[in-house]
Amino acid sequence: MNRRKFVKLAGAAIALGGAPAAARALAAAEAPKPPAGGWGGLTPNADFYVTSYGATPRVDPNRWRLKIHGLAANPLELDLATVKSLPPISETLTLECIGNPPNGTAIGNALWVGPKLRPLLERARPSRKAGYAALRGADGYATGIPLDELMREENFLPHLMNGEALPPDHGFPLRIFIPGKYGMKQPKWLTEIEFVDREFVGYWEARGWSNSAWRKINSGFFYPQVSYSLLNLVAPAARVTAPVEMVGWALAGPSGVHRVDVSTDDGATWDTAEITPSRSAYIWSVWKYRFAPRRAGNYKVRVRAVDGDGRAQPPSDPDTSAGQSAQARLSLDVTAAA
Repeated sequence: MNRRKFVKLAGAAIALGGAPAAARALAAAEAPKPPAGGWGGLTPNADFYVTSYGATPRVDPNRWRLKIHGLAANPLELDLATVKSLPPISETLTLECIGNPPNGTAIGNALWVGPKLRPLLERARPSRKAGYAALRGADGYATGIPLDELMREENFLPHLMNGEALPPDHGFPLRIFIPGKYGMKQPKWLTEIEFVDREFVGYWEARGWSNSAWRKINSGFFYPQVSYSLLNLVAPAARVTAPVEMVGWALAGPSGVHRVDVSTDDGATWDTAEITPSRSAYIWSVWKYRFAPRRAGNYKVRVRAVDGDGRAQPPSDPDTSAGQSAQARLSLDVTAAA
């Protein structure tokens, strides 16, 4: 629960005093509802998570340039009109922050449009000595990536997000997308790609975060979710009547999502959930599981997603500097059972 919501609820508690009926109404009002396009569709730009190194820079699109240089025989400097004139590709892709916990909200899915990166890199003709690239943004952020990974066919330079120019918080006028990696390796407000002859250690990497940043298998719930109301600030739980169809997401790196298991007894037993196939390993998979307990009560739900290489979410994951992959958990209060 964020600070704004806590303050809102605390104020409501003062106003309501001993009014349980009003509190129940507030809890119901905050229950999640399925979006118009169904669970797992595009995340609206206004709702898409924002994680940045610092403040959002003000970039003048008329003065902005992308430099591709360093150990290169043919350095390039491109203005925005030139970038927009290049043949575009359109990809629906899911982006996740390396700090996103299981069942976290620092993840979103959008339609991105922009030119492929590899043809530009090939035009720049990097030297044989160039084994790494430093990527820099207009906000001063920098990260590094091996040149062979940067040359992957999947990589591109979006300037549109869900049919609109990139919003300022999401990298206007241009960002880089490297599918399968966490967001920290995909700088916003991209201004520079420099070919170098040694490993480049970026801002977050120098502070202990992974320098490879390939995404781990992770998962979460779309529905139900905890409704932070006056009734459950102390012991937050999702309240439902049974039977209930639980719906969630799972996302991995290039190997994709192979299977999703659900436990309703805190990991003692597991059942396989139904997965809606996604068109790409780089788009979150939507899972569904129908839970029909015979009696009301509290149930401890866990999700265990498995990637295409057979790696499953463990009960706990202490190596959070490389991304978080522990099993997603939810306390579920079944108020009535059919």
